[in-house]
Amino acid sequence: MNNYPKLTTVAIIIISIVIIFYCAYFKSLKEGLTNNDTVILMGDSVLNNANYVPAGKSVYDSLKSKLSKVINLAKDGATISDLYGQLDKIPVGLNNTNTYIFISAGGNDILNKRTELSTTDIRRLFDSYMEFLKALRTKLGSVKINILNLYLPSNPRYQTYKTSIDQWNQLIQASSNKVGEMYNVVNLNTLLKSPDDFVYDIEPSESASDKIAYLIYLTR
Repeated sequence: MNNYPKLTTVAIIIISIVIIFYCAYFKSLKEGLTNNDTVILMGDSVLNNANYVPAGKSVYDSLKSKLSKVINLAKDGATISDLYGQLDKIPVGLNNTNTYIFISAGGNDILNKRTELSTTDIRRLFDSYMEFLKALRTKLGSVKINILNLYLPSNPRYQTYKTSIDQWNQLIQASSNKVGEMYNVVNLNTLLKSPDDFVYDIEPSESASDKIAYLIYLTR
C-alpha cells in the first residue's frame, strides 16, 4: 500500500497548524505592543465627522474598533487657532513615546477665505500652524506627531482651491523637521479621491471613515 498520500495529508495538516499558531502568536504580540498606545485626534471634521455620517460610523468609531485608547479632541469647523484649546485638554501625563497625535487643520482656514489665497497668504497661514506645532512640541516633547495634509474634494466647484491646497501640502512636506523632532506626514490627498469618499461634497463619508481610521492605525 502506498502511504505517500496519507503522509502528504498529515504534513499539510501539521503545516497548517503551525501557520495558524504562528499568525496567532504575532497577532497577540502586536496587540500586546499596542495596548499601551494612545491615539489623540486633533483638529477639524476630517477627524470628527460624526455630524455627517450615521451613528457609530465616524473616524473615531472606526478607530475605536481597532485601538482601545483613542481620545477625540477634534471639532467640526475648527481652525488653527482652535488647536490651542484642544492642546490644553491633553494631560502632561500622556507625554511619552506611546502617544500618537494626529492633526487635521488648515482646511477651514482656507475655505473661510472663500477665494483662492495668494502664495503670501498661504505662507502666513502656514506660519501660524507652525507656531502651534512648536507649542505642542514644547508641551509634549516625547509624543509622535502626525500631520494630515489636505485633500481636494471631488466636486468640481472646489477646483478653485486646488492651487492653495497644493501649496499647503508642499509646505507641510517641506517643513516636517522644523518643530524639533520630525513630524510624520499622513497623505490624505492621495487616499480620498472618489466621490464615494465624501458626503455634503466635502466631509469624509462612512467609507472614508474606515479608510482614514485604517491609515491612522497603520501609521502610528
